[in-house]
Amino acid sequence: MMMRNHRPTQAALLSLASLLFFSSESWAEEGANKAVPEPAPQKGALTFNKDIAPLVFNHCSSCHRPGEVAPFSLLNYRDVSKRTKLLRSAIEERVMPPWKAEPGFGHFADERRLTDEQIATFARWVEEGATEGDAADLPPEPKFVAGWKLGEPDLVVKMAEPHALAAEGPDLYRCFVIPLKVPAGQYLKAVEFRPGNRRIVHHAVLTTLPTRVAQAKLAESDGKSFGSGLAPPGQLLPGQLAFWTPGMEPRPLPDGLAAEFPKDSDLVLQLHLHPSGKPETEQSSIGFHFTDQKPRGRLKLVLVNNNQIDIPPGDAKYEIKASRTLPNAVDLYGVFPHMHLLGRTVKMTATLPDGTTKPIISIADWDFNWQNYYQYQTPLSLPAGTKLEGTWTFDNSADNSANPSHPPARVTYGEQTTNEMAILILDVIPTGPAPKQGATPTPAKAPSPEEVSKRTAEAMRLMDKDGDGKLSIDEVMTVIGALETRAEMEKRFAEFDRDGDKKLNPAELAETLKSFRSRRNP
Repeated sequence: MMMRNHRPTQAALLSLASLLFFSSESWAEEGANKAVPEPAPQKGALTFNKDIAPLVFNHCSSCHRPGEVAPFSLLNYRDVSKRTKLLRSAIEERVMPPWKAEPGFGHFADERRLTDEQIATFARWVEEGATEGDAADLPPEPKFVAGWKLGEPDLVVKMAEPHALAAEGPDLYRCFVIPLKVPAGQYLKAVEFRPGNRRIVHHAVLTTLPTRVAQAKLAESDGKSFGSGLAPPGQLLPGQLAFWTPGMEPRPLPDGLAAEFPKDSDLVLQLHLHPSGKPETEQSSIGFHFTDQKPRGRLKLVLVNNNQIDIPPGDAKYEIKASRTLPNAVDLYGVFPHMHLLGRTVKMTATLPDGTTKPIISIADWDFNWQNYYQYQTPLSLPAGTKLEGTWTFDNSADNSANPSHPPARVTYGEQTTNEMAILILDVIPTGPAPKQGATPTPAKAPSPEEVSKRTAEAMRLMDKDGDGKLSIDEVMTVIGALETRAEMEKRFAEFDRDGDKKLNPAELAETLKSFRSRRNP
């Protein structure tokens, strides 16, 4: 999910080279999280000890400390005072903290965004000479949580051996297969990921793959791990259980929800690894918390996307839209937006059946380097018939410092970083059946024969790994397992596998793709 921008500004360079996360993560004393009170700015000279230290301790120090992802500490006056120009630039340009969701468009957990008042306070302190102040005003230096944040896990698994990362070179996406045996009658409730070397782990994604598929991928590589593109292989764990980025707090699934680990499957850990300038190793650990309460429901994925992307070179304001109407009432739990390097903005609103609107998410300054899963503080209730509308804009001009092509070139949809995507993935909790009365939603427009033919050929190219001209269920799940469960895909295979060979030939695949589109876009 991350590639480096070209020709970055000073503030962007701080973001890209240093991976400096200002985190909302707080520290604990005797196991209880306690944030330092931040006093309202007073007239007269500001000081570090009274006015700035609480801000830094609450929003910076959890990552700016020894052993964390940031390359330098921000734990005291000396650490901050010698970097005031750089820090002010990063804060005022909102490169730091790396929180892209706009205020007023959803209220999210672990929000890292600084207020306008906090930014102004820091700038004013710098302008006034960045004085240290009275030592009596300085709050205690932060003490950080030791051990597992959710308590001792029921099961801890670990990469079989450390993975070596060279000192220099491009960022890598590497997948590690970890056998996982969940006790009978137990369900996944929470997951806590712990990197062994936070300096080089930019983010992690957890999925599952059938054991035979995972082992085949290992055999095709070095037997220890295998490479991947941007999209993690297999089926994502539900909700926030699938993701880790620095500063993201582990959270259990909502009450009544849990996940059943698929049978005959392995855990796959996809790591985005970033060279630090010297040889490093990484050996991650993952803690699992179980529940014996059978889940009353599970998170389901709602996909709103548009693959019809064709951005001319030089177009700085290319825009596309997509929409979807919910057939059932749901509670919206979290959202994950996704574009690549040319992305500039993404926005989604929900229009309810009575005509009122609810903001879902808005990002006005997209940064491919700082993608995030946004979990709502309180799930948003959306009735049946709600229309979800997404808008994405892209900048394919020479003025876009993230543009990988010089001069700009035509860009179309695809999985490569130099391609583009326009995706909003929503995790929802169904809360009721579709209404029995009222207008029937308008069916989605059927794709043209040309479009079906094009998509069939593209799907074959992406998924037919053994080159036999057909797709097995394992080949399909490896690529789109994040969108449907294996059980759901098995139903599609049973419906469209006309010759009964347990594979889809091009004609059968074409019918499957038409079904997939119509059912996901009511």
